[in-house]
Amino acid sequence: MPTVALEPENLHALPHLGSGVNHQCIYWDAKLECFGVRVYPSGRRAYVCAYRFHGRKRLTVLARVERLSLDEARTMAVLCLARAAGGDDPKGPSRRKRSAKTVAQLCMAFIEQHARAKRLNWKTDQSVLRRRLLPTHRHRLAAAVTSADIEPIHRAIGTQHPYAANHFLDLVRVMFNWGKVAGFVPRDHPNPGAGIGYFPERRRRRYITHVEMAPFIRALEAEDNEYARHGLWMLLLTGLRMRELLKARWDDIDWEMGTLFIGLTKNGEPLLTPLSDPALARLKAIPRIADNPYIICGRKPGHPLTGLKRPLERIAQRAGLASIRVHDIRRTVGSWLAQAGTSLHLIGDVLNHRDLKTTLGYAYFQTQQRRDALADHGNRVLSFAAEPLRLTAAPPVLSVEHVLQPKGSPARHRHYFSREALHELVWTAPATEISEQLGVSDVALAKLCRRAAIPRPGRGYWARVEAGQRVARVPLPPPPGHLPELLRIRGNKPVAVAAAS
Repeated sequence: MPTVALEPENLHALPHLGSGVNHQCIYWDAKLECFGVRVYPSGRRAYVCAYRFHGRKRLTVLARVERLSLDEARTMAVLCLARAAGGDDPKGPSRRKRSAKTVAQLCMAFIEQHARAKRLNWKTDQSVLRRRLLPTHRHRLAAAVTSADIEPIHRAIGTQHPYAANHFLDLVRVMFNWGKVAGFVPRDHPNPGAGIGYFPERRRRRYITHVEMAPFIRALEAEDNEYARHGLWMLLLTGLRMRELLKARWDDIDWEMGTLFIGLTKNGEPLLTPLSDPALARLKAIPRIADNPYIICGRKPGHPLTGLKRPLERIAQRAGLASIRVHDIRRTVGSWLAQAGTSLHLIGDVLNHRDLKTTLGYAYFQTQQRRDALADHGNRVLSFAAEPLRLTAAPPVLSVEHVLQPKGSPARHRHYFSREALHELVWTAPATEISEQLGVSDVALAKLCRRAAIPRPGRGYWARVEAGQRVARVPLPPPPGHLPELLRIRGNKPVAVAAAS
């Protein structure tokens, strides 16, 4: 490319040299090195400046000839060279603007290049971004998104689903941090997920108690979906996560060793879960389908059951249990193991937890066990006290005479019965009269009797008694397991208090 003495008079007279549209025709200035005029095949002319940045030669267009005078263009070229000498790329802003990615491009790259390989729940992440972020910010530049854009979305989700809102916020933070590493977002761009406060979260403590287990099992056995019934039984006997069980195949069972191999689990590690004798017996009772390799088969041939949420809802409704979720069964296994005295380390290994803090969220105890622990602690404390303070009064046990006496007795709203005393009471007077004296409903009294396996008079019993007929009582059966020594019922009316002799 020729070097000429550029003058205002000859700028528009310089012809285009070379063939082809992409051929660069630049006339370099004889007065200022690296400054010149580029002539396009169309006749358009522009001032250009060549410089080196990080060892690479680059060419930047300063302005069209019609917009700047020759002296002004030379001054701009000197400033351009000075910036390059100082370590700043004059063409950097325009290059970054052309290469800037939109939020949609960032989301797609994050899922394909990062989440698929490193996040087990990448499909959930993809769904969250598609439903929450892309509808309003799809075409915006990722570098232009700020915390003021993310906060309204987080707030709108959190009005009904605080846990989902916090997950969305974590996902945005992770994605933009990765975008800085991958070059989709400038390094100095503030993360739009930073500085936004999380919604408060309460750790879920629901599990099936000893009292609830019997009705739960009866309702479970009444479930019509056979594979769902077997699946819930296996969760109850093994403590596996639902997805781990549903993906399990018959080939993964080692019948001789009594183990079930689970592939990559939630914590990213494979699991070889032991199978107890009840679990092996349950597996042998599950019917196999010839063309389906999965243990818990679904309706679609060759595929497992998609989920256990709906069957569990039906079972919980039949059992009269509120707010039972599938993962609560896994929490039940951890809680019952802890109540049996199993160490937290062993429970964590059974449930395949990497962190002992996670296991602590599964080790819940029943009220009676906590009460017994506090009673032992109180007795140890009182052993150091004076003799009068060591006399601990047990709750008075109410008898038939103390309940069915005239009103106007000292106030008491918490009543304790032995099982034998309550059986005697319900066969001595009608339930309406007893419940009125105790200050409770007849439904509450009936629930207490069912929990303690205490038979009650049937319909028409008191009419036959008033008619003078002799009607035999139903004897008291053996008590159910894990029943406290004293039965408690709370009333809203006072009743006489005296210890049964």
